[in-house]
Amino acid sequence: MRRVLAAVVAIIAASAGCHHGATPSYGAPTRPKLVVLVVIDQWPSWTFEKHRNLMTGGIARLLKEGAIVPEAELPYANTFTAPGHAVLATGTTPNENGVVGNSWWRRDESRERPAEYDPASPVLSIAAPLGGKPLAPDEGASAKALRVDGVADALRAATGGAGHSVAIALKARSACFVAGQKPDLAVWYEPSAGGMTTSKAYAAEPPAWLVQLAKDVPVDHYFTSIWDPRDPALLAKATGIADDSPGENSEHGLGRAFPHALEKSDHPEMALVETPFADRLVSRTVAVALDAMALGRDDTPDFLAISYGAHDYAGHNWGPDSWEELDLLLRLDGELGQLFETLDGRLGENNWAVIVTSDHGATPLVERARIRSARRIPPKEIEQAADKAIAAELGGGPWVARQTSNTIYMTPKFTALGDSDKNLALDAAVKGLAGVPGIAVAGRTDRFSPGCTTEKDIYQAICRSYVQGESGELYAVATAGSVISEYKAGTGHDAPSDDNRRVPILLKAPGVAPQEGKGSLLQVAPTIAALLGVPPPSHATAPTLFKIERR
Repeated sequence: MRRVLAAVVAIIAASAGCHHGATPSYGAPTRPKLVVLVVIDQWPSWTFEKHRNLMTGGIARLLKEGAIVPEAELPYANTFTAPGHAVLATGTTPNENGVVGNSWWRRDESRERPAEYDPASPVLSIAAPLGGKPLAPDEGASAKALRVDGVADALRAATGGAGHSVAIALKARSACFVAGQKPDLAVWYEPSAGGMTTSKAYAAEPPAWLVQLAKDVPVDHYFTSIWDPRDPALLAKATGIADDSPGENSEHGLGRAFPHALEKSDHPEMALVETPFADRLVSRTVAVALDAMALGRDDTPDFLAISYGAHDYAGHNWGPDSWEELDLLLRLDGELGQLFETLDGRLGENNWAVIVTSDHGATPLVERARIRSARRIPPKEIEQAADKAIAAELGGGPWVARQTSNTIYMTPKFTALGDSDKNLALDAAVKGLAGVPGIAVAGRTDRFSPGCTTEKDIYQAICRSYVQGESGELYAVATAGSVISEYKAGTGHDAPSDDNRRVPILLKAPGVAPQEGKGSLLQVAPTIAALLGVPPPSHATAPTLFKIERR
């Protein structure tokens, strides 16, 4: 275990020196009318480097014409979708922005809730529910959990509301956090609402153009679709594995190998998100939104954030190095090429800018792990280890409520203990967690320093993922190659290792020369703000990428 921990710490320490590119390169005569952020959910640097030469569309154009950070750092441990999108919007880590994970335990309700959960902001119905399940009464979503402002908020403040911001994503948690606290509109796919929708946090009534989109392109139109690989020979050669490889999962009846037929799925409205048809739905929404929201049509710059989530769902199911994942990326590369050509035609090539990046990386399937000890660690095993250790010290129980987002939450029975017994319980739990195979480090969150100023290496990354009042009393993170998951197949991205904490950033903007540099995900928000010509979000302190200056 000590050897595994040392290896993890060494990996993270070796990358601690990431900084912004050293070549000043911004000298465009005019600033862009539209700045676009594209997030490819679950796109690690290790797969980007492996497949970058296969791109022929939008990504290929950025590789030729843009500035590149091949391995941007995620300087925190909870490498999940919601925190990643919040970091991109705000330029701050979770301990500042408040977004713990994709979901976390809500102590006041004694239950787990999604990051975007906000019953005061009901999701709006667009069409008949897909799959026959109507919206739940408390199904609401917003950026309520976000404690600091983001790019959308900085743009509105600097332009008096004249600069517009729109977020469009497959996932609600992506759309709600990727732009900031209050973009003009956030749109996502919600089967119970009938398609691409929003909530009352962003609109009093369903926007007419979204309602029309649901009529013109009904989502159930895709439910008879079959996903076939475009070039099986290329996929086999590029991945070096068989289509149906050990460890791959099969959710909703899609099967482990091509072809994947949505009409054979038990829940096509849910299976859709794992296929390229979900990317197509997002792209069609973007195409309509450009006109409906008049983005880039005047002299005040606008901001458009797009998040493609199918890549993440497919990576979880079949693996980040699978045939499915590469076929998805090649198709998305083509769609991005079409988007960039559309922007050329609408605005002119020198009147728009784009940053393409990811919210987190991915852990290879444990069956293909480079570390023999890699395993899938059931959350229940972690909960039971901590609970058993405390019971041995104090008796009784249960003491542990839930393990989620790399932290462990205690029950009200623990909260009622005196300080001395609490210390005994937490120390015992840490020892119990350290004995779980696949756990790299475990500890008490009450021992973190304010601002994470004294922690080093992996401990600083874990501290930066701790949110006061929201995170659990204990933390436990997996070793490199392992994942904490209740599933017996597929993979995740929760271990704070290079596989999950390194993603590419590709930038194309007027006046920025093709070049390669280093950087961090914290630099994306300040860079977008500089391109928009507005001050960065108030808590973003990292420098811009490639020394881009605000004018």
